[in-house]
Amino acid sequence: MIESLRGDLAEKTPGYAVVECHGVGYLVHITANTFGDLPERGTCKLHIHYSVSVDVRSGLSEHKLYGFVNTEERHLFRQLIEVQGVSSTIGLAILGSKRADELRVAILNGDESALKSVKGIGPKLAQRIVGELRGKLTNEPIERMLTVAGGGGNTLRAEALSALVSLGLDRAKAERSLQRVLSEQADATLPLEELIRLSLKNL
Repeated sequence: MIESLRGDLAEKTPGYAVVECHGVGYLVHITANTFGDLPERGTCKLHIHYSVSVDVRSGLSEHKLYGFVNTEERHLFRQLIEVQGVSSTIGLAILGSKRADELRVAILNGDESALKSVKGIGPKLAQRIVGELRGKLTNEPIERMLTVAGGGGNTLRAEALSALVSLGLDRAKAERSLQRVLSEQADATLPLEELIRLSLKNL
């Protein structure tokens, strides 16, 4: 398993990059955003998703490397391609049209239109992506989504609301969800991370 590649960027195009490591050039498929983030030349590092597919008829195997500038983008790519109907090509197209944090917010908000704008994604597939990934993203560690800065005299409710809004959620929608959770959990003392998580689930 190849976890990452660090080497000299020999070539880059909007669809792939060639990274030379110790005399070996690796062709790595990349997103349009990764293309923009890479330098024109020089040393670079890509976090790798290594894929092997086998043709049932011929028995031949195909090995491909997919590269991302950060682990969050790779993480979302891996989750996307687990959804039925999302090929590696479509996964790259989605992450090429949206930054990882923007895509996460779109899915958490149930924004199917943000996905339907990508070539190859129709209403049904967009609905499936949101339906399958929204719960998974909501249940991930809050630290993956954002770093919450504890502030002076802020109340727990204010800090939770600030965190939800910083994730890109509509303020009014976040306030309603937060209030619902606080009402349902009136007798409980919730830590900030759990309050945010429950609010995301109630959107």
